[in-house]
Amino acid sequence: MKTVLHCALMLAVVLIGVPGYTAERLALYDDFNATQINPDKWFGSEYSPAFPSASTEAIRQLQDSRLRLGYRSYGPTDADSGRLRSELALLFRTPAAVTAIQAAVQVTDVGATGCPGNLERTVASANLGGRFFGTVPSTPGGDVTDTVALIGMFRGSESTAPPDELRARSLVFHCTNRPCTAGSELHRQDLGPVKRGEFVRLRVQWDRDHHQFIFQRDEAPEVLAPYAVSDTAPPGIAAKLLNAMQFVPNCPATPRPMAFIEARFDDVMVNESAAPRAER
Repeated sequence: MKTVLHCALMLAVVLIGVPGYTAERLALYDDFNATQINPDKWFGSEYSPAFPSASTEAIRQLQDSRLRLGYRSYGPTDADSGRLRSELALLFRTPAAVTAIQAAVQVTDVGATGCPGNLERTVASANLGGRFFGTVPSTPGGDVTDTVALIGMFRGSESTAPPDELRARSLVFHCTNRPCTAGSELHRQDLGPVKRGEFVRLRVQWDRDHHQFIFQRDEAPEVLAPYAVSDTAPPGIAAKLLNAMQFVPNCPATPRPMAFIEARFDDVMVNESAAPRAER
């Protein structure tokens, strides 16, 4: 499976784009054929704003020549409204250079349970993407206005689909504060069902010349997501990443709502100018 995917992905080092636009070629960034995560390419982080943290399990390691991310978190018990975002990530060491990310992604396990008294849903997801630009220059310690673009797979607590089914989706969000817990959604599109254990190839690309993001799942037609916000400033928080991200509602009832996802990432490709020189 890995060999076939790797060959297919290397064949993707061709010109990609939309009519009238030639994008930068993709090149291999990391195939994870190592015993440890390469510190020259990546660094890890976890975001869980509640104290004490709502997360209980966090796994970030290389296993069977793939990146394995596993994450479990619970909702706080002090309210019956609102929800908490938690995130386990592997971040690109030089994010400013990355304008396109592609990877083969497989979700091997997922779970999401909600709260009977809270209308907010629980969501467990695995994604690739990041903060691509800001609408105005940010100040140290101040709020930021970054625009985030993600493509990934998720399962929500409201789902009536079989337990082994997730949905793929693309998303663009304009942040109005530093942790990006407030803002407005600029784009969301469903990219179809995904079976647990199924490898899918996902791509997100910033087309700054045409003020849009380009998303693609496998060989499906590209999804264009134009935006109307200013893209002239660098992001206040420069971050491009692979992640496991949860949204879990606050809930005083028992059992506590929970989100869990375990995902494998493989054959990560980026725009050629951001790839390690040996891979170009």
